[in-house]
Amino acid sequence: MRELRHWLEWRPGWVILGLTVAFALFAAAAEAAAWTFSKSWAGLAIAYVATAVFLLYVLVTVVAACRVRGGAMKELGLGLAFVIGMVVFHPQLLALAALALGAGGKDLRPIVRLAEAPGLWALGNLCVVLAAAFFGRLVSRLVREAALLPVVAVVASGIDLWGVYWGPVGHLTSTQQGQELARQFSAAIPAVGAAAKAGLPVLGAIGMGDFLFLGLFFFALRRLRLNQVGAFWATFGIMLVAPLFYLLGKALPIAENLPGLPFIALGMIVSNWKHWKLTREEKRHVAVGAVIMAAVIVAILLVKRLVK
Repeated sequence: MRELRHWLEWRPGWVILGLTVAFALFAAAAEAAAWTFSKSWAGLAIAYVATAVFLLYVLVTVVAACRVRGGAMKELGLGLAFVIGMVVFHPQLLALAALALGAGGKDLRPIVRLAEAPGLWALGNLCVVLAAAFFGRLVSRLVREAALLPVVAVVASGIDLWGVYWGPVGHLTSTQQGQELARQFSAAIPAVGAAAKAGLPVLGAIGMGDFLFLGLFFFALRRLRLNQVGAFWATFGIMLVAPLFYLLGKALPIAENLPGLPFIALGMIVSNWKHWKLTREEKRHVAVGAVIMAAVIVAILLVKRLVK
């Protein structure tokens, strides 16, 4: 563990590259196993383990991105570079860009062949995560005091809830074409495709916005010298709860879209509770706000379950 922290601090680029290669190999094995057991509970268990490993991979990758040395201009440049990479390695986005520039059907054939390249999804996922993480780093520079972080977390969670259920994300994913477009701005979780095609309820992807706030929170925690290790494990543990809303879909109320930011924000707030220099009244307001967010999530899920 000490050696990993050393590499995270001094060789974050190599950590990101090594993690991506290792995770791609793991994903290939998990995908094969998932298809073998796709029609049993073993396939569901494999999908959940793959999701947990994916979440761990994403968190370490974001932490490594937060340790890349450089200022705001470098963050902006890297964010834009990975956006370009996201377009290149997500062929459907590349096809949409080509069509917008007036390309015809014949011009799209190389793009179709590119989509069949092995391992393309890993590069696409990496670009989505890093583009969002570096933009999150950039935005986090606006947070100058530790006391602002829990406020940002609660407010952003409320906006995320609105966006997913009533706002632009909800409207976008109400159609099949919109869902496909949203997937291009998300990181796909491997080894869940087999379970999904077998009719098992699984979380298939995580949106770009969640990675942006991970970058924002972890870079701010680092810059303000707060509890990064505790936040890492608390966030990971709480994020593992989110897939259960899908995996236990028949026993719990579920929704087609589940906002991830409230889970991320809760991990960050709880792990650094003693570091927030808030008055007792302010801490109570933040806690009440978090409870209200949780109640709203449960209420929305119950309503959606009853409507269905």
